[in-house]
Amino acid sequence: MTSTSPFWRRARLPLAVSLASSLAGPAFAVTFNVGEIEGSFDSSLSVGASWSTADPNKNLIGANNGGRGLSQTSDDGHLNFKRGETFSKIFKGIHDLELKYGDTGVFLRGKYWYDFELKDENREFKDISDSGRKEGAKSSGFQLLDAFVYHNYSIADQPGAVRFGKQVISWGESTFIQGGINSVNPVDVSAFRRPGSEIKEGLIPVNMFYLSQSL
Repeated sequence: MTSTSPFWRRARLPLAVSLASSLAGPAFAVTFNVGEIEGSFDSSLSVGASWSTADPNKNLIGANNGGRGLSQTSDDGHLNFKRGETFSKIFKGIHDLELKYGDTGVFLRGKYWYDFELKDENREFKDISDSGRKEGAKSSGFQLLDAFVYHNYSIADQPGAVRFGKQVISWGESTFIQGGINSVNPVDVSAFRRPGSEIKEGLIPVNMFYLSQSL
């Protein structure tokens, strides 16, 4: 038998009453050579917006602010954005750079974003500040994601690969199954909540050594 607390029933409503729209341009890639070094540079740019499609829930607004909630320390989002208003208008980009010499190479990935709604607009109740937020949760910023070196090889005609540095290891079907081996890479919830988010934006690379060998 499964039960759901009244608070969870109330708190999950905002997840169902927001509407996001995004426009992503085609990925742009260039390849180049510098002597015997092969290089590629991939870019993806997008703009997006999210709208509130319901009135603020009084149960999630503190009593001192005119609601029926128990706390007023986490209700700014409900007070600042009314039905039909945008709560995010964002431009973002993600870029990949790969340099390869023979079977050895280096891979770098970085992303940046700027949310015009949160960064520049005046709020009715209280302006939103990035003070005290982690870099990934701010309304604008840049982050270096992957940064690793790799080497591909073969032993007895069986391919293998090693990687060292900040990286994301994809485990296929386990991507959205919590508690499995895919938990080696933390999830950036703020990135996934932005309009037009991609998987590679929301998985946080960590420093590790990776070895793959066919048998």
